[in-house]
Amino acid sequence: MKIRTKIIFTILIAFLMVGAGGCGDADSAPTPTETLSQAVQVSPTEIATLPENTAVPESTPQAIEAPIGIDTPWDDRSVFRAGLISSEQDALDEMPGANMYHMDIQISDDFLQLTGWEEVHYTNQEADSLPEIYFQLFPNAAGGQVAVSDVTVDDQEVAAAYEFENTALRVPLPTPLQPGASVDIRLEFVVDVPQEMAGNYGLFGYFDEVLVLDEFYPVIPVYDDEGWNVQVPPPNADTSYFDMSFYLVRVTAPAGLTIAASGVEVAHQADNGRQIVTFAAGPMRDFYLAGSEHFAVVSATVGETVLNSYVLQDHAQSADTALQFARNALHSFGERFGLYPYTEFDVLSTPMLALGIEYPGIVGITLPAYDPAAEVAGLPFPIMLESVVAHEVAHQWFYNIIGNDQIDEPWLDEAHAQYATWLYYLDVYGEAGAQGYRDSWDGRWQRVEGAEIPIGLPAYEYEGVEYGAIVYGRGPIFLEALSEEMGAAAFDAFLRDYYEAEQWGIVTTEAYRQLAEAHCGCDLSALFESWVYPQ
Repeated sequence: MKIRTKIIFTILIAFLMVGAGGCGDADSAPTPTETLSQAVQVSPTEIATLPENTAVPESTPQAIEAPIGIDTPWDDRSVFRAGLISSEQDALDEMPGANMYHMDIQISDDFLQLTGWEEVHYTNQEADSLPEIYFQLFPNAAGGQVAVSDVTVDDQEVAAAYEFENTALRVPLPTPLQPGASVDIRLEFVVDVPQEMAGNYGLFGYFDEVLVLDEFYPVIPVYDDEGWNVQVPPPNADTSYFDMSFYLVRVTAPAGLTIAASGVEVAHQADNGRQIVTFAAGPMRDFYLAGSEHFAVVSATVGETVLNSYVLQDHAQSADTALQFARNALHSFGERFGLYPYTEFDVLSTPMLALGIEYPGIVGITLPAYDPAAEVAGLPFPIMLESVVAHEVAHQWFYNIIGNDQIDEPWLDEAHAQYATWLYYLDVYGEAGAQGYRDSWDGRWQRVEGAEIPIGLPAYEYEGVEYGAIVYGRGPIFLEALSEEMGAAAFDAFLRDYYEAEQWGIVTTEAYRQLAEAHCGCDLSALFESWVYPQ
């Protein structure tokens, strides 16, 4: 059997037998009885590859000589140029009201405590005057604890208050913030890092000698037509719903810690057994940080983007495999939707209760997916690793660059990430290889016996396995139906236009439908009523 035929046969059998998982879908993972005893193992040397993106710019932005200090003026965004490819440099001037975060973080020698401060330059981009600003405190919902102190607004002390079971902080403003006006908020915080996995898929803590810091800092949520989007985080959904922001973050940590983070490193110095590293990230919706004293790293360059693959040294042989999958995905999605806008992308193996998780410029993949001798959700290495990497890479387009409310409208990013993963298999392995992944959607949907539950519900309204079955299974099948309604070529063009039109913004279901209707010149209301809208 030729190598390509062998790969296609493996994928087809694997996905026919079980549905591959993606981010935040731990509850819908196959049971241990759903094993893949008939699958053919594929060695890393047999991995299919795509050509590199040939759109090479005239010049590649170089990392600037940034100072260790993070007290640069709010309107000076030059430090962020190193993180954007040349064709995206204009983004630095297109969001004058974006949130600006300056943070200083100290990581303890045992990795179990963070101390720090942050300053946020917040501009009211809404039509309403704002008497208060909220920060979400996600560690308090994830088994850790964050305590905030010394809150000031424009250097004036204010009496901030914990709300929503201590998962949010309300900061009253001395005077209501008028539309277009700005304030500077400063606060200090201490974070206790848990050693046992808890809420939100175990994404925050120190586990298996890996430090994973999911949404570890006080962060401002979106203010929209519902007001401040702040609530106790639901246990079965991704919680990110943030405006595009810029982050300049200085991290002081033990010298032996290999750190991976959103954005790019712009300064690094040793300091008496510790290291001081400064990261510039933006425009991005969030800032993520992880590290281990046992990471092995391999890298490659694709166009203007450096890809880094971080794995624990026990599975170092899998680093190149994950790197190749990420490279293929970046190429596939860049060709189909639009170029990846950043100069760095990181894939890292991390402990978690989900299969994978997305962050801006960086994704985490469950540790067992890197073990050539292990099976994850019934799928052998590297089939599970490939499907999860492709799905999480797709989220760079659908969640980060195009934002959405991941709690109230999770289908907008998850269904598109699933559909994009099918396109990935189509590009890399052809129709035969993609068919197995396509059939896994049906397998997911059948976990609720094909119930016609709307895909557009908030995450917290799904019960049990419904979230995975409907959002990850029925969701991409709806996009397939939408493609058939619009015509395949028109739908492919729509996805490219969707990316261009909504880049850096936030989309809603209604805005998505209107853009699709404008693109096809057709009425899609009946289709959306059948598949998407709550009954």
